[in-house]
Amino acid sequence: MVCDQLSSCIEQEIVGNMNHLCVNNNRDRCVKAADRRSKIQCEEKHKKYVLDNTLNNLVLSYKVDNGVIVTDGKVQEGTKKCDYLYIICEQERKAILIELKGVDVSKALKQMHATLLLFQDVFDKCTKVYGRIVVTSAFPNMNARPEYVNLVRILKKYHGNLRIVERQLIEKDIQLDKT
Repeated sequence: MVCDQLSSCIEQEIVGNMNHLCVNNNRDRCVKAADRRSKIQCEEKHKKYVLDNTLNNLVLSYKVDNGVIVTDGKVQEGTKKCDYLYIICEQERKAILIELKGVDVSKALKQMHATLLLFQDVFDKCTKVYGRIVVTSAFPNMNARPEYVNLVRILKKYHGNLRIVERQLIEKDIQLDKT
């Protein structure tokens, strides 16, 4: 099942309505955090992404894989989607797509691209959209790969950027524009 109400859910979470109707019938499956905590993190199999919320903004953390998108009779096994989505709610809304990947950076790029296309209505409401990929080990230079070039081009359209790092990425909200 692909949640077709993500945009509405985000709006409800921003105004603090945590009792809104959830298409998945399980808000806790999708929404991992919706508050102003100082550090928002996601972690899987020794890979970690941490956003240091220095400006104390409201940050919504969504689990996309097996949350917003659940493999079932309507969604085929192998459907491409990223792992997490952070929405930073300040004067201008920002989004961070996060993929925690083993070694297949090419697949991670495709998953992020697919998520951008699937939820374009969400990202069109953001002034900036960033992509973050955290991999287990060293990765090849991706600059010439079509999937890399295409994703970077799309993120630039959203005034964002792409970062690929090994094992762990800790970054401050005020430094998202740095590559």
